[in-house]
Amino acid sequence: MQDVLIVEDDLILIDFLAQEVANQINAPEKKIRKATCLKTARHLMSQKKPDWLLVDLSLPDGSGVDLAKEFVKQDSNAKIVILTAKADQYSMPTSLLTNVHSLINKTEGLAPLRQAIRDISREVDNNLPDLASLTPRQLEFLQLIGESLDTAEIAKRMNISFSTAQTHRRQITRKLGIKGSALVTLARNLPV
Repeated sequence: MQDVLIVEDDLILIDFLAQEVANQINAPEKKIRKATCLKTARHLMSQKKPDWLLVDLSLPDGSGVDLAKEFVKQDSNAKIVILTAKADQYSMPTSLLTNVHSLINKTEGLAPLRQAIRDISREVDNNLPDLASLTPRQLEFLQLIGESLDTAEIAKRMNISFSTAQTHRRQITRKLGIKGSALVTLARNLPV
């Protein structure tokens, strides 16, 4: 299981981010480490180096960039997702260019964040489901699973036979290597 550290000072947002990360990497939310300031983040990183870091730029006791630089000093292959409300005003330090996977503007909505989490998680753990293996029709089917529709309802919605719908579901579960509630959770958290 991946070890992820989220550093965000907004208490509501940090809990939401932890839930999103947990859903994307198929881990219990309580296993996602969280910090609301640099001091706590540094302490957590000293206990155990995370596999990757999701960090806000503006924290009450300093800049998330400083933490990102420290993380890169510990591990030259460190992977980082930066979250900010001021992406248009930010200039990435050249020392972080190869390590920052994504710079996500908080105002862009959920889809870019989910995609960044999914992409960085797959880089760290290639055993995670690979949505690129699905056909466009299977992705459409998966999105309908995320709407809590059963196979019969999906068949009607997609105007296909029930047996074709069953075949799509089997192929999706085989390609992604997950089924049941894990498949539904993944489907609900797809980038829109």
